[in-house]
Amino acid sequence: MADSLHAARWDETALRRWLTRPAPPRSLKPWLVGLGALAAVNLVLVLLHLAGMLPAVWSVTLVAYVGLYLSRYNAFKHLFDEVLDLEADLRRIRPVLRFLETTGWPRHAELARHLAPLQQAEALPSTHLRQVRRIAAAVALTRNELMAVLLNVLLPWNLLFTHRFNQETKRLQHHLPRWLDVWYDLEALCALARFADHHAGTSFPDLLAPDAPGPVFDGRGLGHPLLAPTARVRNDFRVDHLGEITLITGSNMSGKSTFLRTVGVNLCLAMAGGPVDATALRTIPFRLFTSLNVQDSVQDGLSFFYAEVRRLKALLDALRTPHPVPLFFLIDEIFRGTNNRERRIGSEAYVRALAAARGTGLITTHDLELTALADEIPTLHNAHFREDVRDDRMVFDYRLRPGPCPTTNALTIMKLEGLPVEPAPPR
Repeated sequence: MADSLHAARWDETALRRWLTRPAPPRSLKPWLVGLGALAAVNLVLVLLHLAGMLPAVWSVTLVAYVGLYLSRYNAFKHLFDEVLDLEADLRRIRPVLRFLETTGWPRHAELARHLAPLQQAEALPSTHLRQVRRIAAAVALTRNELMAVLLNVLLPWNLLFTHRFNQETKRLQHHLPRWLDVWYDLEALCALARFADHHAGTSFPDLLAPDAPGPVFDGRGLGHPLLAPTARVRNDFRVDHLGEITLITGSNMSGKSTFLRTVGVNLCLAMAGGPVDATALRTIPFRLFTSLNVQDSVQDGLSFFYAEVRRLKALLDALRTPHPVPLFFLIDEIFRGTNNRERRIGSEAYVRALAAARGTGLITTHDLELTALADEIPTLHNAHFREDVRDDRMVFDYRLRPGPCPTTNALTIMKLEGLPVEPAPPR
């Protein structure tokens, strides 16, 4: 619907910022009436002087007019830029709003109700955008300095259109957010519909009541929609009760991170009301919290490890804050940015804290020692991905299996790539 906007680089944030700007502290209408009357008097006096009926008294009233007019200069000094910038932003979205305003949906009552804010007689986008275009055209006449002087001497031109612009701003600040929300909702729905149309293997999830019996999350044949069908390996995954944590171990490149993203993207699609890349999915409503792609920041002075610590602290805070919708978390390679000893100590303490807060979710790690926590924490379960080495090459099946991972492959990868190491002995 809005493909044409991509090339135009429409800046929606600038428009939103304009919509929240404060209203002028005082109305310009009294000044506009007074200066308009004085401009009319000036014109009459000039005509009478040209007819030889009066001396040049118009010069006195003109000086008074100019003095009073310039005293309100601050009210309109930015008018030119503000109006033209706004009109340029609205021009880019005008075709979309016109389409939504004029298109009827007699066979789709729900869609027609959704479009109602754009089709009300007193709030038609075409009416208000036309007013802004007319104001912009009038203001653009003052680009020519001679024309600007002539127009503002004949009448308070800039003040008049500043007043009209302020009035139209108030109307748009009321209507435009509603129009944009309708448009964005439709774009999201169209994206979900297109996703379903382009992915033949999708299905619609069953969203359960929070107190429904049975598993709170039960995915069968979960796949990642961005993987090619020939490379996509589907897995089943189930969470029986809130508060369960699955600790996933596995070799490098075995599929741990991709599986976290598979669960996350399908949960997002389900919560959006869209189709999921799964044979079947039943889930209660969840909020999603991820620590998958934490970034360091040179500008903010944050190392990768510190950024991850802050992210994980935010997760604990979210779990400890009461909320009607439970939270589902995904943590990829917990505390990967520090040394082995401190990573193990920190990870053990953090997993215990998650369990105490009744967190529900998935954690991946290379620290096989963490799998022993399942003996202490009843709600912690182990699962793993693995690989096989055949003819000096690694083979992955990307299947999720129960229990801790029995294999490692870091030294094997180094060896296969020609680094001077020997493969680790079998565990």
